[in-house]
Amino acid sequence: MSVANDYRNLLLEYLPRPIRSDRDYRRALAQMEKLMVPKPGAARGRLIEVLSTLIENYESRECPAPQVSPSQMLTHLLEARGVKCAEVAKKTGISPATLSSILAGRRGVSKAIALKLAGYFNVSPIFFLDCPSDRKPARELPR
Repeated sequence: MSVANDYRNLLLEYLPRPIRSDRDYRRALAQMEKLMVPKPGAARGRLIEVLSTLIENYESRECPAPQVSPSQMLTHLLEARGVKCAEVAKKTGISPATLSSILAGRRGVSKAIALKLAGYFNVSPIFFLDCPSDRKPARELPR
């Protein structure tokens, strides 16, 4: 089957629509959770992107968060959960050097890494994605 046909079938199955209420929001998050699999494929990836956009629009409108860089978010989550980079690296398959570079603000977060971090910390991948101009060093790597 072609990517276009696969995508069309996913659209018919999931029926993405604007998020206007908390109920719509919870529905979209549940759909996103179902879609989040390792190596999702092109069609599923497109639908993930569409749902992410809808979710992000709703979240920014209904519960705006302060602008935080991915390095600051990762730092906060490590401290809040009381985990070390080594544990995150082991559980997610992200190299310790990559995590160190993200924490230092020397490197951005790819979509694949954002998905892994989001899965580990049980948060939206959006928290780890930003514009390159927003990157600032957070602090040294926790030991």
